[in-house]
Amino acid sequence: MSPRWTSQDPDKARAERFFLLYTPIWIGAVALVMLGGYLKRWGDLEYLLFGVGIAAPLLLVPALTPGEGPFYRRYWFKFNLWIALYVCAGSYVGTHYFFDVMGMRYAFPTTISLDAALVGHDTGEVPLFLYPLTQCYFVTYHTIMVMTLRRLRTGPLARLPGKRLWWTLALVAVAYGCAYGETYFMTHESLSDYFWYLDRDRMLSLGSLFYATYFVVSAPLVGRIDEPEDVEGAPLTRERWSVGRVALEALAASMLMFYALDLWTQLFGPLIEG
Repeated sequence: MSPRWTSQDPDKARAERFFLLYTPIWIGAVALVMLGGYLKRWGDLEYLLFGVGIAAPLLLVPALTPGEGPFYRRYWFKFNLWIALYVCAGSYVGTHYFFDVMGMRYAFPTTISLDAALVGHDTGEVPLFLYPLTQCYFVTYHTIMVMTLRRLRTGPLARLPGKRLWWTLALVAVAYGCAYGETYFMTHESLSDYFWYLDRDRMLSLGSLFYATYFVVSAPLVGRIDEPEDVEGAPLTRERWSVGRVALEALAASMLMFYALDLWTQLFGPLIEG
């Protein structure tokens, strides 16, 4: 078994490379909006157009690229579907845990929101434009995590005694890195009027571990989509997931994420008082 970053499945590998190539583009667009002062001048329509606009290439570009079979059989569509369902669950329900437990606050000048009515005690609302925007974030995060974990799984880690333990620790480390990185950059001074944590330092350290539970649940599960089974000395086995299986597994992962957030809260309580 030789170490590798991209999948042995050509369709999956092609999609992974595109998602990585698109990452600096959407990050640049977000940075331009943040640093250019557009957030102060926009209303609901502009925010929604921006969110949808930067998420759209994740679907449109692969759809216009020649590939094998109809769009719903290709990896880029199934991966986007899995992430979209997970994003919807995390935004609709999970955000209230961030309001109540992590002390996160939104103050975007928007009126269109979408979030659970009976979850959480805080009165915070989730702006609708954050759903497609988060799709970009999570597609990038999960592509990087899936590729990193694959590289570890097919590299020297695979030959160590107790490799499952080491792989689990690697998963937690990668998940924590993604969570910490987003928290650090999203609490930039340019966003302080619209997005902040009541205790930034504790959120960066302990709160990032809370956020990492999202990825500890999702990364190993989403990585299984259309992933060839690579067993030393055995023929490569290629299995195509159906759209129904993708949706069911994403919804199951969303429920696991909900339980993980609630268990964390039961064990450790909120970062902030009141």
